[in-house]
Amino acid sequence: MLHLENVLTELHAVTIRDGLAFPKYFTAWQDGRPLDSEAPGYAKTVLDQLAWWAGALGSAREAAPYPA
Repeated sequence: MLHLENVLTELHAVTIRDGLAFPKYFTAWQDGRPLDSEAPGYAKTVLDQLAWWAGALGSAREAAPYPA
């Protein structure tokens, strides 16, 4: 994953540190829900960070265009 983060940085994309993965998803889910009771908390963290960045970058773009 780290190599992909380096590529995204070169493209001026913003990455978030936390991630969410479901290895062996075919055995780690039941009835459409992950068996790991902490998964919803992880998902909330990632989605909250993503929403924050989306708002911050949207405001920044309105204030001044990105100098490419």
